[in-house]
Amino acid sequence: MRQLSSLTGLRGVAALWVMLYHVSLLAPALGAGWLGRLDLLHAGWIGVDLFFVLSGFILMWTHGAEFVRPSPAVVRRFAALRLVRVYPPSLVVLALIALLAALDPLFAAAMRAKSPDNLSAGAFLRTALLATRWFGGTGGDWNQPVWSLSAELVGYAAFPLLAWSLARRSLGPSLIVAGTALGLLAGFQFAAGIVGLNTIDQVSALVRMGCGFTAGVAVCRMRQTLPEAAARWAPAAVLGLCLALLAAIQVKAGFIVAPALFAGLILALSFQSGAVDRALSAKPVLWLGRISFPLYLLHLTPLNWMIAHLGPAGLGDVAATGLLIVYGAACLGGAHLLHRLVEQPAHRWARRGFPGLTLRARLAAG
Repeated sequence: MRQLSSLTGLRGVAALWVMLYHVSLLAPALGAGWLGRLDLLHAGWIGVDLFFVLSGFILMWTHGAEFVRPSPAVVRRFAALRLVRVYPPSLVVLALIALLAALDPLFAAAMRAKSPDNLSAGAFLRTALLATRWFGGTGGDWNQPVWSLSAELVGYAAFPLLAWSLARRSLGPSLIVAGTALGLLAGFQFAAGIVGLNTIDQVSALVRMGCGFTAGVAVCRMRQTLPEAAARWAPAAVLGLCLALLAAIQVKAGFIVAPALFAGLILALSFQSGAVDRALSAKPVLWLGRISFPLYLLHLTPLNWMIAHLGPAGLGDVAATGLLIVYGAACLGGAHLLHRLVEQPAHRWARRGFPGLTLRARLAAG
């Protein structure tokens, strides 16, 4: 199965966008008010919806053929690979946060001031299990970004049935499934009055994941039915979709079409042609894509720690900006270490532990 390098790079861009979104929210409390005025950064929460669509696409691209005629062994291998993919890095980050909370009472108090349930024993268990959105209410957090992983595990559980139902479908039915999923997401946001809002309660999290993930799976099936000659149109489509996305996020109502634009962008990039594809396939961007999951897990706690300790000091723009540059470098370095020391060894263990893996499953584990 051909690897899609630009989609790895796109995943890195999405992780960085989410990180910068949180920076834009919290930087003014440190003194870097100018970061709080950048609309592009304020839109970064939508990067999680890009993750959901991309996840469905990549899983279908990598594993779809295995579910044409699924067997219990195939389902078990898929489940094991997914669990090994998400739990080890998440548990290591949770352990680091627990150590920080134990050693730093000021940080722990600041987290509990946000919500009395934060850093509770129940929240620890839900975070460890990646189950923070499996039950009603948030129940507090230890590491807030885990909310999307909690929702995505539901997508992993549904994937074998979803892949089996789409694996032999032609372009038309796949397009209908993708359009229906994206339409339901837009309808839910409109009906709930949350267009342009980053809602992460249980219902919103599961709807955002379910619709985006399903659309990603269906779009991948569309891609598999399209002729390679369509690649001639891909570069222009990528540029057009990027411009449309930048225009959409300038207004609140535009966010309602962002997931559909993400789906189109992923489809166009999968043909691997054009300047944007080459930029996303460059080595630094690929590196960012490879460390994207650890970066997503790691980035928020250091921000909360800085707010707890340095927010009351009222740093000026220059000092706060310099501090945030150091913060960004530290997050990238920490994510690289987590990738090398935890994520990669876990993947290698999975490959050794499942000697019957097909080539596609091996690529997913790597």
